[in-house]
Amino acid sequence: MREALVAEVVDGDTVILGAGQKVRLLGIDAPELEREGQPADFLAHKAKRVLTDLAQGQRVRLEYDRLRYDRYGRILAFLILPDGTNLSREMVRRGLAHVYTVPPNMGFRGDLLAAQREALEARRGIWLKALNQDESYYIGNKRSLIFHRPTCPHGSQTARSNREHFRSIADAYQQGYSPCRTCRP
Repeated sequence: MREALVAEVVDGDTVILGAGQKVRLLGIDAPELEREGQPADFLAHKAKRVLTDLAQGQRVRLEYDRLRYDRYGRILAFLILPDGTNLSREMVRRGLAHVYTVPPNMGFRGDLLAAQREALEARRGIWLKALNQDESYYIGNKRSLIFHRPTCPHGSQTARSNREHFRSIADAYQQGYSPCRTCRP
């Protein structure tokens, strides 16, 4: 499938196509909505609203990377509007998602990082709060492109040859690393 109609927007990085398939937008991670008794992340509802305004009812082109499905059975794709707008890049540019690339799916990484740097420097959207720093440094894993607090077990298990040290959260995001979902730096 190369083209489809977006029937519904689930959240800031997931849509349902007209035939019922769930698609996870590649290259990004948007704030999470409420789930399992946890409150919504900062700007989660705005991210969903903006993606709905941009995509719902639109015919989109699906651009795949190396892996086409995630562990939940969702299709992994970049969604491109008829005018050429890459929805992943647009959500990052607006500060409503951050870059989240998982090897081997690294397509559009340069464009996404440029959009993230632009949003970060303008302190747009999630960047109003995401840069609050409470550690003196952070540990990045060069293979997974995830960064951790120094006390996180996942960070401390990273092989020395795969470690990257960041003086700030901003440095980690500038390099295209995503925060650990366990220690939530």
